[in-house]
Amino acid sequence: MPPLLVDTHSFLKDPLTGFSDNLENLKSRAKKSGFGAIAFLPNSNNWRDKPEKIPFQKNNYSDLNIYFWGSFTLKDKGIYLSPHDELLKSGSIGLSTRNFFDSQIIFKGLSLDTVKTTPIIFSLTNKNTIQKGIVNKDLKSLQSGFYIIDNNNELSEVKNILGIKNLFPSKNIVIKNISDSNSLKEIEKQNIPISTTISWWSLIADTNNLELDDLGWKVDPPLGSQENREFLIKGLEKDLIQAIAVNSIALNDEDTFLPTNDRSVGISSFELVLPLLWEEFINKRAWPIPKLWKYLSFNPSNLLGIKQENLSIGSKRWLMFDPDTKWVNNQINLGYDSPSNFPKKNELIKGQVIQVGLDF
Repeated sequence: MPPLLVDTHSFLKDPLTGFSDNLENLKSRAKKSGFGAIAFLPNSNNWRDKPEKIPFQKNNYSDLNIYFWGSFTLKDKGIYLSPHDELLKSGSIGLSTRNFFDSQIIFKGLSLDTVKTTPIIFSLTNKNTIQKGIVNKDLKSLQSGFYIIDNNNELSEVKNILGIKNLFPSKNIVIKNISDSNSLKEIEKQNIPISTTISWWSLIADTNNLELDDLGWKVDPPLGSQENREFLIKGLEKDLIQAIAVNSIALNDEDTFLPTNDRSVGISSFELVLPLLWEEFINKRAWPIPKLWKYLSFNPSNLLGIKQENLSIGSKRWLMFDPDTKWVNNQINLGYDSPSNFPKKNELIKGQVIQVGLDF
């Protein structure tokens, strides 16, 4: 029985009354999937940039623990700083920001004494982009009929963040959702100590291994080639990446049934994370089990600055995973109506979390 898993970042737009997903429903799904802690990014209908917008959570040793990232700037616009000290005192696990190339506001915030060892997670997604592309350009994606991303600017964003880290070496800066092999090459070349995360789906899917009707095509970060995915896995093995994140974004049936090019980005499936990563790393690549837990539990805890999940006598913080259990991945079997934007829908999945010690 290994310890529970930890998710460094996912999205929850409306924790209390959300239709696509809400805190109560998500906690139940994530617990059944073996998770013991989840940290939600500030992106929401009520942007979490002030202390009164951070939902109060009383963490419980017998339950899944919820944490919230606060926003580095008001509404993440990069114009005015949010009240960092008040956000952190209200329980924020850290601060989140987009990578603004006009970095004056970033420099100002990092120069303050408020942010010391607190993690600051930088997003690589430019929300102002006018590109319609949903997958990175390669031969297979050109044949797929989807809009193609001609210019992936992740490398230039990573270079900018590394420059910021070089100016503020003592700050705990994290790059969110590395997805380009060139970014990892740059991190390795510059040799600037920095933490990075990767979306679990970037380690599983590429433009060569998905059915054309799979909901996993349109995700953030976008999918790349098989060669790119292999390099990401090598980067993980070389510790250029510290944590695997679920990066969940929930959509309901109404959103999911839209054509792929028109649909919002994102997938939401805590249930598939461990089975598919187990297949990829334990079965296919003969990883020892503790190595997978390093990136799914221990390193994520360290990145968030929380106590590592561990086993002890009388502990409830454990999971039981059966790698041979087979089940069909659909909403009927999973027992809920929403979210519905999970990949590999109606496919036979091998491996399942069959029991956890947490209270329900």
